[in-house]
This record gives sequence, structure tokens and C-alpha cells, in this order.
Amino acid sequence: MEIKISFRHVDADEGVKNYIEEKMTRLQKYVETPLDVHVAVSLERKYRHRVDVMFTINGVVINAHEVMDDPRAAVDMILDKLERRLTKYREKLKKYREVKIKRAATTGEQEESGIIIAKTMDAKPMDPEEAVMQLRASGDNFMVFRERERDNVCIVYKRKDGKYSLIETMGKKP
Repeated sequence: MEIKISFRHVDADEGVKNYIEEKMTRLQKYVETPLDVHVAVSLERKYRHRVDVMFTINGVVINAHEVMDDPRAAVDMILDKLERRLTKYREKLKKYREVKIKRAATTGEQEESGIIIAKTMDAKPMDPEEAVMQLRASGDNFMVFRERERDNVCIVYKRKDGKYSLIETMGKKP
């Protein structure tokens, strides 16, 4: 963590400088990347101390300022502000990462298999004509059944032209 302190219109005080460095190092626990903090202490109207703090995290500029009679009190107030802002930033980043991971997981699952909904069906034994009758009655697009004679799985489906087609699987050879 690098802390740059500049004094404007006021003499550089080592006590204030050490106090600022000590307090600003607490900000490092809120972020993973090393911070580059710029602190400016200036004097306004000969008795009010203005403290400005600015740093950048991943392209996001975070800054705060405070005006008080004592520069140490101003640093304490700024530290509270910056800690709130950093926790808020961290929560936003956490939510963004969770949403990004969920999106990647859902798109990854769909790309791998292509199966949207899996269903198990009971293939009841019946004749193809009976299957067509039940398909007409149910209003579905297809029906899976077992052929009574050869005991193999068959599918009857309705074509676009309104006719029905039969798909037979290879059964057991007698």
C-alpha cells in the first residue's frame, strides 16, 4: 500500500503524517489489490483543516473529504466514510460475481447437453392402432409404447401434414 500525503497552506507535521499513515493502512483489509492512496491536508480560513482522500480500485474512483478544526478528527471521519464506501463496493462486486457465475453455469449446462426437460414415461404394451387412438384422444405430439407381439419399444408421432408415423426399435430376436 502506497500512501502519498501532501500539505497545502500548512506546515508538514510528522505527528499528523504518522497518524494518517496509520489510519489509512486499515483500508487495505477491504480490497485484494494494493491501494495507492492520495491524501491532501489543507488549511482554510486559518483554522479549519480540510482533508481530501482519493484512490482508485479497478477503475472506480473513491474519494472523500472532511472539514474540521482538528486534522486528526477529520481523518477519523473520512476513515468511517471510506470504510462504508468500500464495504458497499465489495458487496456490489460480490453480487455481480454471483450473478456472473450463475449465468455461466446455466448457459454451460444448456450448451453441454441440449436437454431442456427430462421425463420418464411408462411404455405400456399395446398395438400401433391403439396407440394412434390414444394419441388422438390425448392431444399430445407423440406416444411411447411397447408393441405386444415383439415387446420392443415404439413411438407414434403426429406429422405436420396431420398423418401419423411409427418408429420401431429393434427388439429381441426369438
